[in-house]
Amino acid sequence: MPLFQTDNRLSLAAHLQPSLRPMLSTIATITLPIFVLALVGFFYSRRVKPDLAGANKLIVDIALPVLIFISLSAKSFDPISALYFTGASIALILLSGLIAWPLARFSGASKQAFLPCVMFANVGPVGIPLIALAYGPEGVATVVVLLVISNVLHFTLGAGVMSGQVDWRMVYANPLVWATVLGVGSSQLQLELPTWLHTSLTMIGSVLVPMMLMSLGVRLASSKIEDAQVGAQASVLILIVRLATAYALLWFIPLQGVERGALILFACLPPAVFNFMLADKFHVEPNKVASTVIVGHLCSLAFLPLGIWLALI
Repeated sequence: MPLFQTDNRLSLAAHLQPSLRPMLSTIATITLPIFVLALVGFFYSRRVKPDLAGANKLIVDIALPVLIFISLSAKSFDPISALYFTGASIALILLSGLIAWPLARFSGASKQAFLPCVMFANVGPVGIPLIALAYGPEGVATVVVLLVISNVLHFTLGAGVMSGQVDWRMVYANPLVWATVLGVGSSQLQLELPTWLHTSLTMIGSVLVPMMLMSLGVRLASSKIEDAQVGAQASVLILIVRLATAYALLWFIPLQGVERGALILFACLPPAVFNFMLADKFHVEPNKVASTVIVGHLCSLAFLPLGIWLALI
C-alpha cells in the first residue's frame, strides 16, 4: 500500500510540473508590472518630492467607485448559487483578523495598521487574473464574489479598524458601497450603458491601478530601513495566518473544486494596495503599511506559486 501511494504522488508531481512552468511565467507577468510602477513613483519622488494628497483623494472618491461599477456590471453575479463560498470568504476575512489580533505585536506595526493588511488582499489587480489563469472562465464567478465582499468590508470594517471608530455613514454614504450595489444590480437587470458613457467610465477607472501603485512608490521613498523589516515580518505572519484560517474553514465548509482552490489562492494573495491609501488617509503608520504592501507583493513571487500548488493538489 505505501508503494502504491508513493507512485501516485510521483505521478501527480510529474503531471503538475510541466503545467506549473507557464503558470509561474504568467504570475511573473502579472506581478512584475506592480513593482515597475511602484519603482517609477519611488524614483520620481526622490527627485521631485510631489504632493499626491489631491491625487489620492481623486482616486478614492471617483476612480475607484467607477472601476468597481464597471467591473461588476459587466459580469454575471449570482450570490445564491455561491452561498457556501460567500460564507467562507466572509469568514476568512473576519477570522483571520481575530487570529491576527494577538499576533500584531510580532509584526512590528500597530494593530490598526497590521490587521487590515491581514484581512484584505489584492483581489483586483492580482486575484482576478490569477484565479482566471488557474481555472479559466469557471473561476470568474468566484473571484467576483471575492471582489464584492472585499470591497464592502474593506471600506466599512477595514476603514473602521484604521480610524479607531465605527462610522455607520461609511456603510450607507460610502460611494464604494453604492458602486458595488449598483454594479451588481446592473448586472442582474442586464442593463447596457450607452457606448459613449461606458467608454468614458472605463477611461476614468483605468487610471486607478497605476496611480495607486505609483503613489505607493512615492510613500516608499520616504520610508525608513526599519519599515522594510516590518514589511518582511508582517508579510510572513500574514501568509501563515490566512493559510491557517483557510484550511481551518475547509474542515467545516464543504467546498470542492474551483471554489476550494479559489479560497486557498485568496489566502495567498498579497495585501491590498488600498490598505496604504486608507493608512495615509487616517495617518495610521502609512510608511509601515506601504512597506508591508510592497514587500508582500515581492514575497508573492514565492507565495502565489505555493498557493497554486496547494490549490491544485
